[in-house]
Amino acid sequence: MQKEYIVDGVSKEIEWWLDQRIKKIREDRHDTMEINPFMAPLIFAIHGHESFYDLADFLLGGHFSIGHATGFGKLIDEKILPKVFGTIKLDKKLRSRGIFNEACFDNIDHVVNKNGKEYLLSLKASKWTIQLGQAVELNRSFKEIRDLFFAAQHTHDHIIIATFYGKTENLTDKYRLVKGISFGADHKVYNLENYVTVLSGVRFWSWLGDHPDTQFWVLEGILKGIERRKEALQEAQELMHNFRKSFSDKYSRFINKDHTINWKGFLEHSNG
Repeated sequence: MQKEYIVDGVSKEIEWWLDQRIKKIREDRHDTMEINPFMAPLIFAIHGHESFYDLADFLLGGHFSIGHATGFGKLIDEKILPKVFGTIKLDKKLRSRGIFNEACFDNIDHVVNKNGKEYLLSLKASKWTIQLGQAVELNRSFKEIRDLFFAAQHTHDHIIIATFYGKTENLTDKYRLVKGISFGADHKVYNLENYVTVLSGVRFWSWLGDHPDTQFWVLEGILKGIERRKEALQEAQELMHNFRKSFSDKYSRFINKDHTINWKGFLEHSNG
C-alpha cells in the first residue's frame, strides 16, 4: 500500500472528523454546564488553580475529552480502517445474514483480506479495555469461531485482536487470557495461540499496511488534515476562549478582596 494513498486518505477523514467536533463545540451550550460546588474547592486545591478561568479550563477539557476520545475511536473503526485500508466493517446489514449472524462473531469488528488470507479483526480501545470476565468470554467466543473454521463453516483463517496505540508487551494479562494463556488461577480457557494473535501500536499498523512505517504515514495524514482545517480550528479555539472568559466573569463576584474565594457564596449560588 503506497504512502501517498494512506496519507491522503487519512487526511481526508481527519478533515471530516474535525468538522464534526468543531460543529459540536459551536452548538454546545456551555452556560448550562452543571458545576459541583463541593468539588470545586477540591479541584482548585489539587490542581493549584489561581482563578475561575483555570477552573473553566479544567471543566471544559473534561466536558469534551470523553466525546473526543469516543469520536476518535469511531473515526478509526468506521472511517479510516474501511475507507483507507480497505477492511470490511461488520455493520448491522452484514451481521444480519450468514455466518456473522452467529453470536460468537459479536466481538469481531472487521474482515481484513491480506495476501490471500481472510482475517477477523477485533479492535479494542486500549490496554485497559478488557476485564477478566470479558477476556474469558472472548476466549470462548473465539474458540467457537475457530471450531466453525475447522468445520468449514467459514473461511476466515485467523483472528487478530488489536489496539491502535501502545506496545503489545505492555498490554494487561487479560489479552494473553483471550488467547488461552493463563498464569496462576484456572480460568478454564482454551488454548488459541495458533488461531488468535494480539497486536498493538506499531505491530498492528505494520501488519495492516504491510509496511513498518505505516503508523508514521497515518500520523502524517492526521497532521495534514489539521493543517487543512486550520482556519476552522481557529474559530473553535476562539469559542473555547470566550467560554472560559464568560465563566470567569460570571463567578468573579465570589473572589474576596484578599483574593481568596468565597466558597460558601459559591455553594449558595449553586444550591440555593
